[in-house]
Amino acid sequence: MEYCHKCGKKLKELENFCAECGAKIKEVVGDVEERVEEVVKETKSRKGLFIFIILLIIIGYIILDFWAISQLTPVLSVGSIFASVSNLGADFGLTQTKLSSSIRVENPTFVPILFARISYDANYGNTKVADGKTGFFIIGPYSQKDIPVDLTVYHVGALTSGLKWVWDTITGQQERKYINIYADIGLTKFKLRTLE
Repeated sequence: MEYCHKCGKKLKELENFCAECGAKIKEVVGDVEERVEEVVKETKSRKGLFIFIILLIIIGYIILDFWAISQLTPVLSVGSIFASVSNLGADFGLTQTKLSSSIRVENPTFVPILFARISYDANYGNTKVADGKTGFFIIGPYSQKDIPVDLTVYHVGALTSGLKWVWDTITGQQERKYINIYADIGLTKFKLRTLE
């Protein structure tokens, strides 16, 4: 049941005018319906803008996070070396040796690293000698943390590289020695830098 917007009298269905005061009824209803549609459209457009801003913030943080990961530096001190040695574990196999330990790293940036894992491989020329990765870690801005590290040394690659090094020393040639460092996010990894 509807009421007149002007005098408040009950209206019969399908009336276009109020029988008491003569006010137009359908015109007001149409105006209200149009205004409701406008408010709904504004709300939807604000929701889309809000989602866009949130996505922009997330993408911006991911970029900053990768930058901060690339700035991590190992801390070499008596305490960090002692922690690494005390956490050392080894598993010797026929074709490879797996080592596990920890390494202390420092985040020298203002960006907290919330989700990170570093993977790396060591090479002599085009022969892979070893590879490894850290565990996933979280580290605050301007702070240090001991993170778990796994390293796999490949016996054939290490032996081949050792023989190449002896040969290169005798002949005076130079092979490239380098370590590739990657930010590993589980599904894929992104190269951060190469140490030579």
